[in-house]
Amino acid sequence: MELTSQGAGTYWYLPPECFETNAHGPPMISSKVDVWSVGVIFYQMLYGRRPFGHELSQENILREKTITNAQAVEFPSKPSVSAEGKEFIRRCLAYRQQDRPDVQQAFEDAYLSSANGRAGEK
Repeated sequence: MELTSQGAGTYWYLPPECFETNAHGPPMISSKVDVWSVGVIFYQMLYGRRPFGHELSQENILREKTITNAQAVEFPSKPSVSAEGKEFIRRCLAYRQQDRPDVQQAFEDAYLSSANGRAGEK
């Protein structure tokens, strides 16, 4: 896994680790940042809103620490989304970077495999 300290992006789609600062410089970012973004995009496609800070400006997201305080994703009751779909989004939006799948693991997730007719394929 390649780590970089280069950070850029739209706050709604950035994971908590991108907002962390420490004495040693900017946070180290991995491809798991992209998996978080996929989770946000999936959520937004299904529910028509972002999972965290939907109504907030980027300035307010930063000031209110919306993403760093986002410990767990909540799902609206409508539309109806399968438990597997919600679990995929939960995995992508795991707060702790080490609990989140990397890009390859997300690609191989059973939810995506079954959705693409690849169930059981290796």
